[in-house]
Amino acid sequence: MTLLLSLSRCSLRSQLRRLLPLALITFCSVTYALAADTSIISGTATLTSTDAKPFAINVTTSSEHERQLQLSYSAPVRIKQVLSDSLTHLPTFLGNDVKQDPRIYWTGAALFQAFPHPQQQTVVDQINQLATYWHDERQQAVLKLSQQIEQLTTGERIFTSLDYDNVRLNKQANTLITHDLTLILPPRPERILVLGALEKSVWAKWQTRFDAEDYLKQGKPLSNANNSDAWVIQPDGTVEQHPIAYWNRDHHDIAPGAIVYLSFSSLPKGFETLNEDIINLLRNRAL
Repeated sequence: MTLLLSLSRCSLRSQLRRLLPLALITFCSVTYALAADTSIISGTATLTSTDAKPFAINVTTSSEHERQLQLSYSAPVRIKQVLSDSLTHLPTFLGNDVKQDPRIYWTGAALFQAFPHPQQQTVVDQINQLATYWHDERQQAVLKLSQQIEQLTTGERIFTSLDYDNVRLNKQANTLITHDLTLILPPRPERILVLGALEKSVWAKWQTRFDAEDYLKQGKPLSNANNSDAWVIQPDGTVEQHPIAYWNRDHHDIAPGAIVYLSFSSLPKGFETLNEDIINLLRNRAL
C-alpha cells in the first residue's frame, strides 16, 4: 500500500462551487503537494467493499477551515490506519497556526462522503413553504430558521466510531475504508446551537451542567412549540429526547458542540414529518 500526502488550501464550502485539479510532485512513495485551491471528488463510499482503486482521505480540523491534509492510498485501508496517519501528520500540517487548537475533540470527529447533504435544500424548501401558512410572528421565525439551517455545513455522514482508543481496541469499530472521504478532526467547540420553534436561533456558550431547559431559556419559544421535551443532537450524531417541563424535567448532560432542537407541537397537513426531517439533517452537520 502506498501512502501519498498533500497539503491544500480550500474550504468545504468552496468545494461545492468549483473543481480544480491538484498537481502532485512525486518523491518516491511519499508526495507533498501545495495547491491554491483544491476540491474533493467524493465517490459512493461503501465501507464493506473490496474495491482496490486508489482513493484519498481529505483531513481537516473544521468544515470552515481553509487548509486540508490529503492522505492518498493505493488500496483499501482500515480506519485505524487513517486515524494514525492523520495524528502523525496533522501537527506538522498545522505548523504555526496559533489559532488552531491541536487537541482533537473525538466526540465531534466525523467521516463524510460528500457535501452538502442531499436533503438540506429539500428541508430548507419545506420550511420556507411552511412560512406561507402562517401570518403571525411564526412566519418570520420560520424564515429565520430556514436561513439558519441553510447556513449550516451538512454532508452525508458515515455514522461509525472514530474514537481512536475504541478503534484500536475494538475490531468491529476498525472499519474498512475504500473510497474518497472527508475526515473532520475538530477541536472542542465552545458553543451550543439552539433552534427550532423559537423566535430566532441562538448560539449559546456551553456551560457545565446546563441542560436543554437552561439553553432554551436563552430563546423565546413560539406559541406552538413543544413544551414537554426538546431534542438534543449530540456531536457524534446521537439523537436524544430531553424532558424540559417542570413536571418531567430530569437533568441530561449536553456535550460541547451539540444542537438543542425545540420541535413544533402542531404543523399543517403535509408537514407532519418536518420535525423528523430537520432532526435527521442536523445529525449530519459538520463541526
